[in-house]
Amino acid sequence: MAVVLFLGALLASLGVSVTASPLLEAQLLSPRDVARSAVEAYNQETGTQAVFRLFKLKSFHKTQFDWGTHFSINFTIKETTCRKSVASYRLEDCKYRPNGITRDCSADVSVLDFVQEAPLTSVKCTQQQRPKKPSKKPKPKAQTVPKVTVQYFPSSFSTAALTAPEED
Repeated sequence: MAVVLFLGALLASLGVSVTASPLLEAQLLSPRDVARSAVEAYNQETGTQAVFRLFKLKSFHKTQFDWGTHFSINFTIKETTCRKSVASYRLEDCKYRPNGITRDCSADVSVLDFVQEAPLTSVKCTQQQRPKKPSKKPKPKAQTVPKVTVQYFPSSFSTAALTAPEED
């Protein structure tokens, strides 16, 4: 115990701070936190006034490498009631907009040990296609009329065949 205290005092006197290593901090990042930072980057990059918020984290893959951590994530974002024209908004306080735009996104985020506060982020989002509502009136099925083919052969009889078109 005395050795640990001595070592701590020695490090403090040398000006070495005893905090978690950057590698450990990058390892502690949750995929949800990384997805939220990707959404913030997306909100800054888009030219619209709409502000989006993380709606659903679909999947993620986390890879450790020598100088940091890389995340590949897929998620869904949804439009909120907040607008960029408001000088300051807290994304956590923005409510989802009823019938707001929903987008599917994928992001690659690299958190480098030496610049953790500025992860390298690439985000791509596409608008979800809203399912078309079925029409109230069912469309009548097209009826196919059978085709009668008559073939004559150079003999004393003829043949007639009823053919129906092939259905896909």
